[in-house]
Amino acid sequence: MFQYTTWLQNISDTEIISRISIPGTHNSAAHHTALPSVQCQDASITEQLQNGVRFLDIRVSKPLIDNKKAVNNDLIVVHGKFPLKLIGNVKLDTVLKDVYEFLERNSSEFVIISLKQEGSAKWNHEHDEFGDAIWNHYINNNRDKWYLNDGIPNLRDVRGKAILFRRFGIVDESRKKDFGIEASWWKYNCENDDRGTINVQDWCELSSGQDIERKANFIKNHVYRAKEYNSNKSEPKLFVNFCSASNFFDPNCWPAKIAEALTKANIEESFGKGSGIVILDYAEQDNWYLVRNLVDRNFQ
Repeated sequence: MFQYTTWLQNISDTEIISRISIPGTHNSAAHHTALPSVQCQDASITEQLQNGVRFLDIRVSKPLIDNKKAVNNDLIVVHGKFPLKLIGNVKLDTVLKDVYEFLERNSSEFVIISLKQEGSAKWNHEHDEFGDAIWNHYINNNRDKWYLNDGIPNLRDVRGKAILFRRFGIVDESRKKDFGIEASWWKYNCENDDRGTINVQDWCELSSGQDIERKANFIKNHVYRAKEYNSNKSEPKLFVNFCSASNFFDPNCWPAKIAEALTKANIEESFGKGSGIVILDYAEQDNWYLVRNLVDRNFQ
């Protein structure tokens, strides 16, 4: 019987990861009870990984102490400026611990971890304060658990590893080649932003629920783009395809509603080999239907 917990063990070591159809989750740690405009998942990080998800979208901030001071060694996970729980915080080290434990148990797998700075805390970007916090407190002591090169790897090099997908800039150029895949640059609200090694669809600003069909078409078009490229080109290119979108002021455009509407729009009809990374809200919906559909296309 096919095991979604270890589906990557069925793919050759020589395969470049950009040619794999990879399910991901948007605001992956936002699975706790929260405002309906904040919560994006119902399943925990561990459940997501056990069911085949291999890309995690993590947004972090400094916790504010007395609304004045902030600390860099105890970062919390956020959705925009909002905490992920109605009471208390979700810590980055807790999320990473879940990933490490999964990879220790399932050494055939990898997990791409997208890290991005959000929240209301201030950072000194001219001196790489955010990058230093990530490196010094979360990566350096666990370097054996990470793939940190800036190139797109083959599967052999990343089995059992967390792959850093770095959605924050680094001023010090000398650090970039050993600080993960550079992904800090794409244009906000983009339909097709191609910068060479990464091509992103992240159109996310909806006027109303009527825009969901338009979003579904952008998702499908980006999958078709990925499949065509991966069937014809030799140079690796990561296609990153966000299924998330929102309008804070319209309940019909909150994450759960959009996820439900995209399922009805049959976005899986576009899936195939080489579909790229498809990033979902409420990935557990319909018994992980879209996640499993995407994984299965690798073996057609």
